[in-house]
Amino acid sequence: CLSSQGCYVSTQRELCANSRAFEGSDAAQKRPTLRGQAPTQATRGDTSPAMSADELKAKGNAAFAEKRYQDAIDAFTQAIAVDGSNHVFFSNRSASYAGIHDYQKALDDAKKCVSIKPDWGKGYGREGAAYHGLGMLDKAKEAYAEGLKVEPELGMLKNGMAEVEHEIDRMQVDADGNVGLDSIGKLFQRPDLNEIIARTPQLVASLGDAEFMKTVDSIRHNPNLLTQHLQDNRIQALLQALLIQNNPDIMHKQEEAMLKKRKEQEKREEEEKRKVEEAKKQKEADDKAKKAAMTEKDFEGDAKGLSDWLKDKGNEAYKGKNFEEAIGLYTRAIEADPANVAVLTNRAAVRFEQKKYDDCISDCVQAIEEGRALRADFKIIARAFERQGNALVKLERHEEAAKAYSDALVENRTKEVEKKLKECEKAIKEQKAKAYINPEMAAVEKEKGNALVKEGNFIQAKAAYDEAIRRNPKDHTIYSNRALCYMKLMEWPSAKMDCDKALDIDPKFVRALERRGNCYIMLKEPTKAMADFQKGLDLDPSNQGCSQGMQKVNQSMFSGQRDEQSIANAMKDPEIQQILQDPVINNVLRDLQSNPAAGQAALKDPVVAERIQKLAAAGILSFGSG
Repeated sequence: CLSSQGCYVSTQRELCANSRAFEGSDAAQKRPTLRGQAPTQATRGDTSPAMSADELKAKGNAAFAEKRYQDAIDAFTQAIAVDGSNHVFFSNRSASYAGIHDYQKALDDAKKCVSIKPDWGKGYGREGAAYHGLGMLDKAKEAYAEGLKVEPELGMLKNGMAEVEHEIDRMQVDADGNVGLDSIGKLFQRPDLNEIIARTPQLVASLGDAEFMKTVDSIRHNPNLLTQHLQDNRIQALLQALLIQNNPDIMHKQEEAMLKKRKEQEKREEEEKRKVEEAKKQKEADDKAKKAAMTEKDFEGDAKGLSDWLKDKGNEAYKGKNFEEAIGLYTRAIEADPANVAVLTNRAAVRFEQKKYDDCISDCVQAIEEGRALRADFKIIARAFERQGNALVKLERHEEAAKAYSDALVENRTKEVEKKLKECEKAIKEQKAKAYINPEMAAVEKEKGNALVKEGNFIQAKAAYDEAIRRNPKDHTIYSNRALCYMKLMEWPSAKMDCDKALDIDPKFVRALERRGNCYIMLKEPTKAMADFQKGLDLDPSNQGCSQGMQKVNQSMFSGQRDEQSIANAMKDPEIQQILQDPVINNVLRDLQSNPAAGQAALKDPVVAERIQKLAAAGILSFGSG
């Protein structure tokens, strides 16, 4: 922010706005040329003295409109040479000089314009814009004020004054007065200027930009040059950083002002939103009251209007769960205008609520047939198919329902109907699976599989068990038998999964525990194997399979051999990790190495002994000689 001697402005924006008031400008003068066509005299840069002042003015206007400011200056200069008493020529050349940021020449032409025609507001506007570009805000304000005395409603003067006053307000950021150009120059002369640039995220990359640093140096020596570079975002960022460094309260006050303005804007927007909402509610209430006051006589000769009115009354009855009344109103609406097929889908919705599913389907079919014949909105047809599907699902006619949902998606694809179709297809699959269940047939297939196992034909035995499971998926013994086939075929993960299924159905099925324990041994997870064998022995202490399995695990504990895969699998086991983190177990392990007697005494605790045994089974501890 600068004092009245300087400015932090968007002068170019203001001058562009002022150029909209460019005297004599006309879009019709900007004639396009075809590609490859030679330019006309008006665009070729011809300086023939035979051209009149008005022709030269038109030429300058065209150049200005195309932002060829130097060409515009040349044309207006020639026009002035022809007629030096025309104030418009000086006004337009002033705007052109502003276009190339030569604000001093712009000011000279503006003053000449005012001297020729002091009762013309635009001349003062040119003068104010030029002063603004030079950073002389007080002078700019005076020029705009003089112009407003002549033409109080001229937009370019009012806008220019607002811009200048805004810049002056921005200068009033502290209680001590202005931050003038001299102060700005001192800020740019700070010995730590490069450090400030390096600390500013937007500028750190510019330290190596010679052109940028040259601009900074020029401002340091001549603060008046600042206004010429304020369109450079980097200069703006540097000035802001310097001002904050010099007086941190500046940014704080600006932020407070912006926050206050934002809150006021939000409050206005909220109030406007509230008014709009209230107006909407009032309109709805008025419309509702108007409809309530209407009678059938109001629709004499208007079948469509009567049908829609009856439909709306039917909707109100439906929302109030007055279903019979809604049916009567919808029926009358259809009779009034048979082309109003949407009413049929509404009546179908009422039939659905009444659990009259066949009637609901009948209304939907009629809506589809008549709607297609009348080329009704595809969304109405889709709604009829969807509601038909809903009724068919209730009747457990899922295949027909799936067809209805598919047809609805063809008419209008929605996520809701897609979800209903997936649920319907799932129900169809479950229905088919349920219809296939036959325990007697399952028993036959199971016996066939058992016979094939005895023959050693495990592949065909598995196929027989597959069919037996499809026929009776709740028989846990079939899963256990198929697990045996997988084990013989050395497909240990599949065997383990079948044991899981068997135990899900019957957690106390010892044979499945035995077989899963053996799978765990082969999968290098001995601690889980030991747990299954132990559970099997708890349920059936005389079970030979579980007893032999436990012996295998114990033998591996004292073999002295280290199985890296078993250890890696064990380390992923949360129970093993918990044991290893137990301080009591850690003390026992240290005692077993340094004080065996104390370690053996600790093993008399059944909980400690069980945990040590699990570590040994996992291969993490070894009691062998290896």
